[in-house]
Amino acid sequence: KLTRRFIPAHKEKTMPAVQKASLRFIMKEKRQGLFASFPLAGEAACTHFFSSFKTIPDMKIGGYWPYGSELDLKPLLYKLVEKGFTCSLPVLTQESMIFRKWTPETILIKGPFHTMEPHPSEAIVVPDLIFVPLLAFDKEGHRLGYGQGYFDKYLHEHQVITIGVGFSGQEVDHIPRQDHDFALDYLLTEEGLRSSIRPFKIQKNFKRIHR
Repeated sequence: KLTRRFIPAHKEKTMPAVQKASLRFIMKEKRQGLFASFPLAGEAACTHFFSSFKTIPDMKIGGYWPYGSELDLKPLLYKLVEKGFTCSLPVLTQESMIFRKWTPETILIKGPFHTMEPHPSEAIVVPDLIFVPLLAFDKEGHRLGYGQGYFDKYLHEHQVITIGVGFSGQEVDHIPRQDHDFALDYLLTEEGLRSSIRPFKIQKNFKRIHR
């Protein structure tokens, strides 16, 4: 449950919020260059995930449909479905985010912020693991998102394993932090998969999934 009123980052005027806004401007441009330089990053990330992460057969997966210069998660989504996993994509409303089932045959429609979402007829899924897009990350797993707060709010309300997805060149020394921010459990790039600083939460979620 939320312990305080949730305020999206783009509506806050604190020093970390101002620092994040400045960093977003820089990292959007940098990510464009990385996207152009590493066209096969999505395939590499897919290979690293399956060679490094121990999946559970009935694990439900939340992904994202790449937009703009985000690292292409589609190769990994297709492979997960091929292996029998239930995959889903986020659906955004004005105030919240849910996940709906996705398969290669799913009809996608345009949602807010030009994102592509499963058709409303698709079943709602509550993922055990979510792949999270990002603009930047640091070694402790803190993420710079787009400032709307959808993923942070979702993580306030759900226990879930999180894997941040991006290019290795998106790593920075420090991400400014606010009270509602969550660190990611893992970071997946074209160079590999590595864990961050949340082993206790990871163990708890694996126990929940195994039940």
